[in-house]
Amino acid sequence: MSKLNRVLHLLAAFLTLGAALAVLIHAGLPDRADYSGFRRGGARAVAPEEGWPAPPFTLLTPSSRALALEEARGAFTIINFWATWCEPCQREMRELQALYEIYPDDLRILAVNVGDNVHAVRDWAANLGLTFDILLDARGAVSHLYQVRGLPTTFVLDKAHVIRRVHYGPVRLKSLQGDLARFGRKA
Repeated sequence: MSKLNRVLHLLAAFLTLGAALAVLIHAGLPDRADYSGFRRGGARAVAPEEGWPAPPFTLLTPSSRALALEEARGAFTIINFWATWCEPCQREMRELQALYEIYPDDLRILAVNVGDNVHAVRDWAANLGLTFDILLDARGAVSHLYQVRGLPTTFVLDKAHVIRRVHYGPVRLKSLQGDLARFGRKA
């Protein structure tokens, strides 16, 4: 292939990439709710988004106590979806525990286990020394309500339980501290 042909192919590739980028900028990206919604009773329910109120739920703890999201109102709340088989979840739990120890007075962490049995969850949490709230979503109803697509997924809520940030994949302590500071938590 001659040098001129290579240059022409490269130019064509850049033009194609530029055109695709122009279409993307003009059209924009879809909202998460546009492609992750589901139907419930004939009406379309959509995934919770940043700036929206967090959908209410009640789940059982490993000790069989019912705990409702509403009980955490008035505190910054982190809802973390996880499973015992999820290696990134285990690393993230240590970060969440450290955060909880930094802000014990006005932070609630609701760690929602998706699909594991109560004995595995209880042993796993004890082994990691977790002291925040662990909840059981055995049938996945709450993870479905929140349209969780992968684990871990973390929702950061302000004191009024408006979703302020959604993290997909493991989240670090510094990032969560930044979220809390950005959304009104005094250092």
